[in-house]
Amino acid sequence: MILCSFRHLHLSFGSKVLFKDAELVIHKGDRIGLLGLNGKGKSSLFKILEGEISADQSVPPFTFDKNESYSYFHVPQDMPTEISHQTSVSDIFWYFHQEEKTKLDLLDAINERVAQNKASDKDLKNQEVILSDLEHSNPWGSHQAYLSYCKSLGLEDENLELGTLSGGQKKKCLLALGLSSERELILYDEPTNHLDIDTIRHFEQELLLSSKTFILTTHDRYLLGKTTNKIFQIDRQQITTFNGSYTDFLAEQALKEKERLKILDRLQNSFRREDAWMKQGIKARGTRSKKRVEGFENLKKDIQKIKEGARRELELSLQDSQKKSKVIFEVKNLSFGYSAKDILFHHLNFSIYRGNKVGLVGDNGTGKTTLLKVLSGQLPPLEGEIKKAPELKICFFSQQRKELPLEKSPYEILGEGSDQVSLPDGRVQHVMSYFKSFLFNGDEIHRPLKTFSGGERNRLQLALNLKEDADIWIFDEPTNDLDLETLLILERTLDQFKGSVILISHDRAFLKNTTNRLFLLEEKKIEVFEGGYEQAETYLEAKALEREMREMQWQENEYQNSTKNEPEASSSSPQSNTKSVNQSELTKKIEETESLIDKIDNLMNELGALQSEPETIEKLAQLSQKKLEKEEELLVLYEQLDS
Repeated sequence: MILCSFRHLHLSFGSKVLFKDAELVIHKGDRIGLLGLNGKGKSSLFKILEGEISADQSVPPFTFDKNESYSYFHVPQDMPTEISHQTSVSDIFWYFHQEEKTKLDLLDAINERVAQNKASDKDLKNQEVILSDLEHSNPWGSHQAYLSYCKSLGLEDENLELGTLSGGQKKKCLLALGLSSERELILYDEPTNHLDIDTIRHFEQELLLSSKTFILTTHDRYLLGKTTNKIFQIDRQQITTFNGSYTDFLAEQALKEKERLKILDRLQNSFRREDAWMKQGIKARGTRSKKRVEGFENLKKDIQKIKEGARRELELSLQDSQKKSKVIFEVKNLSFGYSAKDILFHHLNFSIYRGNKVGLVGDNGTGKTTLLKVLSGQLPPLEGEIKKAPELKICFFSQQRKELPLEKSPYEILGEGSDQVSLPDGRVQHVMSYFKSFLFNGDEIHRPLKTFSGGERNRLQLALNLKEDADIWIFDEPTNDLDLETLLILERTLDQFKGSVILISHDRAFLKNTTNRLFLLEEKKIEVFEGGYEQAETYLEAKALEREMREMQWQENEYQNSTKNEPEASSSSPQSNTKSVNQSELTKKIEETESLIDKIDNLMNELGALQSEPETIEKLAQLSQKKLEKEEELLVLYEQLDS
């Protein structure tokens, strides 16, 4: 069933054209990944679907057809700044459902007058209308679902105030709003920013379990690959639809790219022949020259079109400053805390060598960003020492991007008063060429920065930073707000960089493709995986499984305690109801236990390839024992269901 569709979308902002006669169709049940370079219309497409902006006038006119059940909920990238810092986690829900909150307040006022026998006939009519509306929108159920999702994502205390929440905790509130929404279409804008890997995995599972139609724009390729069944790609002012997962889309794109290159090769061969003919002179060309000259010009256009269709590469050039020291950092007994009672990590010992590409992971709030600041000298350690290579040059790319002057243009910022850019390896490049190598159009170089999107400004910030040479680059969440095209090329560049890199990222594909060592910060200690993210992935899966086991054990204890305290039923009807409820709970518990056994099996299979390691053998034994326990529990549950 079609949820909504539009045709003939034209949209421009000044001279910048985002859409030209674009169209799309969204069906119920679509799980859509939205792709496109930053600044090319992803946010504007969301606003069109929300009705926040209007399409330009055109012939034929823009048409937007919606199913009668069409409704939407937009999960923003960041928590709105206008929400009071004193707002509780629970009440954040009502900021996003203000219409329902107004109706509930009116209903409370009417109910109070009814209780005092002061209600008028109008009050009673309004009460009936409001109750009917609220029963349809079900804000009570949505609010409870929101709180439940908050808890499942690790945000247990609903009374915490917004001003006390970390970036990751705020993002969990936003995800819970999307997952609990009763609306037909959910729009997720970069849902994984600021989240740790375990929370992203949990979000993936919730999306897979949901029947909701959604569109998500994200740089997280794992998330796209696992959760989507359709792709919208914004390219050259059009919206291209691909029916299939992101993985299928990449395979299709690779085939198209291969075919484009074949066509380009044939066209270039034809061009060389025609170019030689054009240079022979008018007499040598013969009498049918006009038609052939036109064909030659068309051939040049075809070649240009094919070239524009091929993926442009971002020619980043990270340069190391050629120092010969092998050890970059040597850390001994490093501890840090904002007070003696508030220790984030203590007695850390590790070394980082020239050429190391280190990924730093850990749950939100464990001190990853703080550790980077201590290593780069921005914060002093509480105790311990950090030995650095002599004259070590460090470039720090923080999560909080520098504020670029919005009135200036890229030409002024990159060129710094010159039309040339001096690169660390001694090369000099024209500022226009350098700007275009970062996937910008040349005609954008004189536009003021205030007309650029947030993602485009981040790309420009990257271009500015990479003009400097360094022995070590330190990145704090570098993938936030970068589009996939830039991200893929940044990966290749980091791989080619001969210096050292330390980076914090929640993007599993990025970590796997860019690191050769991984540091896990947990319980105030660091665990080092010399094989990078691929080696650590199984361990991280095991950690997540252990948490699920603890959660299930807690739920089981709660269930057993509640059944012990239940009074015996005194009549047949309540007994029947209790039996029905217990059967429902048993069925749910059976499904959860079977799912957990499957996860244990999968993890044991993954660990089986690493049996030579003592820790792995011990983990396999623990998992085998846990599997036996769960299988016994499953038999008991089936017996209870049959009785």
